[in-house]
Amino acid sequence: MRFVVPGFRRDQSASTAVEFAFVAPILLLLLFGIIGYGHALGVYHGVQQLAAEAARASVAGLDDAERERLARAFVTRSIGSYAFLQPDKLTVRTTSLGAPSPSFEVAITYDYSDSAFNRLASIIALPLPVVERRAVVQRGGY
Repeated sequence: MRFVVPGFRRDQSASTAVEFAFVAPILLLLLFGIIGYGHALGVYHGVQQLAAEAARASVAGLDDAERERLARAFVTRSIGSYAFLQPDKLTVRTTSLGAPSPSFEVAITYDYSDSAFNRLASIIALPLPVVERRAVVQRGGY
């Protein structure tokens, strides 16, 4: 027994596995956090860009009904160019803002709560899965 104990203290063949067992959970949490936040930021950015571009496309309309048609048509046509966005989870709302500042607003709401990336929210604090972004353009009369 005297010969086994000193050899056991000096044997470091499994020390790397033990150290990895301590570091692996932290490493995996960081990795999943980076992936989850990357996806969330991609969704947030895509929704904002889509709202801004739809509002710009609506400028060509002569009245509010035509502006709404132009904005919705642009969103329908362009949603495929955004990698993180799916058309069935998107809602487009347009509003005419009043007389003090005659403007037209395009609001886009996107819900990715059933996404695989949002399931990471149970182990990592992620941003809210319902994104609403707005863009406002002037209705003319400059």
